[in-house]
Amino acid sequence: MKKKKMYVMFSLLLLVLTLGLFSPSPVYAAKKTASKYTIYVNRKTNLVNVVDTKSKKVVRAMYCSTGKNNRTITGTYTTKARYRWRYLKGNVYGQYATRIHGSYLFHSVPYYKKNVTKVETAEYNKLGEQASLGCVRLTVADAKWIYDKCRIGTKVVINDKKELQKPKYLPIKISTKNKAGWDPTDPNKKNPYYPRIAVKKGQQKITKGSSFDPFSAVTVTSKTSSEAELRENLSVKGKVNTKKNGKYSLTYSVKDPRTELVTTKKITFTVTSNNT
Repeated sequence: MKKKKMYVMFSLLLLVLTLGLFSPSPVYAAKKTASKYTIYVNRKTNLVNVVDTKSKKVVRAMYCSTGKNNRTITGTYTTKARYRWRYLKGNVYGQYATRIHGSYLFHSVPYYKKNVTKVETAEYNKLGEQASLGCVRLTVADAKWIYDKCRIGTKVVINDKKELQKPKYLPIKISTKNKAGWDPTDPNKKNPYYPRIAVKKGQQKITKGSSFDPFSAVTVTSKTSSEAELRENLSVKGKVNTKKNGKYSLTYSVKDPRTELVTTKKITFTVTSNNT
């Protein structure tokens, strides 16, 4: 009888293994498919590079803050999950979090509350140096890029040796007059760091037959980039016929190269026989 019970139990165990009830989770299955991107992190230089897996070209370079005293893990991993907001150790929150391994994540600089106006300003200014408890901190724009573009199962390589490409611009420094504020790269439409487009005084009325330059008719400003830098990223759609009276609408668009925020504004110009 005992032998029969043992035989039944052995048969059931064999059946379970055959059916794959103890097979690896989807996390491990994801490794079998080559990732479109590979993410490299250097703890020493506090840089992140996203590399096209096939071409080996850097598609995005980022400054980050890895763990103080090398608390960030090293090794090769695949991303496990994503979170729009994630509660973090220290009673703070991160935007656009992507899990690397265990409790280690890519995420924005911490927020005191789940509120886009409450980023820790002093911590934000530490991007480019070790500052976290182990996670890899990024600007909102960079954290969101990984969140949006890198699917679950993307390979992540963390070490101190691989030489990584630096972004074109140094990390933005923000005012610490208040302990909390906005991340300058946050795409939220209420972000005060969006660039501004304004018509120069007296430019909306155009005398018939005169010359008109749509680019010189406006000013472009931001808190983070010079007007010259902004003008390199200024475009306009539409035309003004200065030979014919009427109203003409032009759509301007400008991208701040440091924050990646884009402002679009429609402006109406009037061509008249006189400029009174």
